[in-house]
Amino acid sequence: MRKRYIMAGLLVLLLAVAVVAAACGGETTTTAAPSTETTAAPTETTAAPTETAAAPTETTTATGPATGEPIKIGTSLSLTGVGAAPCKTFAQGIQARVDYVNAHGGVLGRPLQLIVYDDKTDVPTAIANINKLIQQDKVFATIGPFAQFMQEPARTLAEQYKVPMVGNGPATVEQMNGKKYQWSVMTAAGGIVQSDAVVKLIAKMGWKNILALGDTLDIDQETLKLTGDAAAANGYKFTLMPDTPELTTTDFQPILNKMMEQIQTLKPDAIIAYMNPLGFPAISAGLKGLGVTLPLVAGSSCAHPAVFSMGPQAIEGVYIPDPGGAANPQGLPDGFPTKSLLLDFAQIYQTKYNEPPDFFAADGSDLVTVLVAAMNQAGEVDQAKVAQALNNLKNLPTLEGPMNFSPEDNSMGARGSMVLWQMKNGQFQFVTDLN
Repeated sequence: MRKRYIMAGLLVLLLAVAVVAAACGGETTTTAAPSTETTAAPTETTAAPTETAAAPTETTTATGPATGEPIKIGTSLSLTGVGAAPCKTFAQGIQARVDYVNAHGGVLGRPLQLIVYDDKTDVPTAIANINKLIQQDKVFATIGPFAQFMQEPARTLAEQYKVPMVGNGPATVEQMNGKKYQWSVMTAAGGIVQSDAVVKLIAKMGWKNILALGDTLDIDQETLKLTGDAAAANGYKFTLMPDTPELTTTDFQPILNKMMEQIQTLKPDAIIAYMNPLGFPAISAGLKGLGVTLPLVAGSSCAHPAVFSMGPQAIEGVYIPDPGGAANPQGLPDGFPTKSLLLDFAQIYQTKYNEPPDFFAADGSDLVTVLVAAMNQAGEVDQAKVAQALNNLKNLPTLEGPMNFSPEDNSMGARGSMVLWQMKNGQFQFVTDLN
């Protein structure tokens, strides 16, 4: 099976940092809504559908905590295994949004009850978990799972059991061109959107000769392949090295030696290394140590604190595209479409967890936002109507930018809002918006 990982290379923190998995809890957990007593009758048909674009935001006027019978939603998360480290904040983002929704009136007056199982970053376990959520726990809908390679099996189960699902992804190009689903949507920006951002970055910088390297992740390889395919039409030369470092690679010297040979031969005016945030600093520091001063672009998953694993000097001056801008919402310019949403979420998250959010947390939060918007639009707690609403959401404000779905195009909601940071003095500093 090919390695497929979420949200711009989302399983990239690897075993080296998986020790934080213990903070995610045990194998199986159930997180209840603040109130699970049935003190009020269900209100499935009493609330009118909301406007599609009027998604709940952090600044929504409080209506008090939700009561009523809880609506069960379930998720299989990588609380242990190689995905545990990034999944920690992803899970926290989900919980933060659920708690916010419940504290502000819930959904149609009813609280959400989140049920979580650990899939250990293992596909068969994830499938077993989702089967249990649907058949035994009788959840109304599922969100996630975390790992990219689990999305398609989860969508198949959603279709089989006719249960609404909001997955994160990102969808691969193959998936985007494949089966269209009736019961699920995917949210995260995939290689098509990321490549578009890189092509626009190349044009903005005036680069004409690019040397590129990507690790083994599908999102990184697809982004670079599409960028290479666009080279002739956009007036630049693009050379993609055949080397694909594994996520477990620790000795980058052989790759650095090959890169130096290419640099001396091709004389590029920029280097793009679309890699995970633990592998990239070694490439950046290694090139600096060899005297390379060319502009260097990292993969979008490097818009994450793990990119500082070798210290800020290792990545000083590096350019990093970021889906949504969650790496530093305070640094976004006034007027940026999602700045207020990102700032509000950062405050909520910081208050709850005593740490700033990252894009994994934002991605998790957006899954809940999308599901809640569809439930509000449906106007009743009806699975078929909510699934239909999911596939017709338009211009939905989320932390990753406006999301749009249709029955013919339900595999990638976030299609823009990528920004460019440059690392200066240990900070993500805004350069420009990309798409």
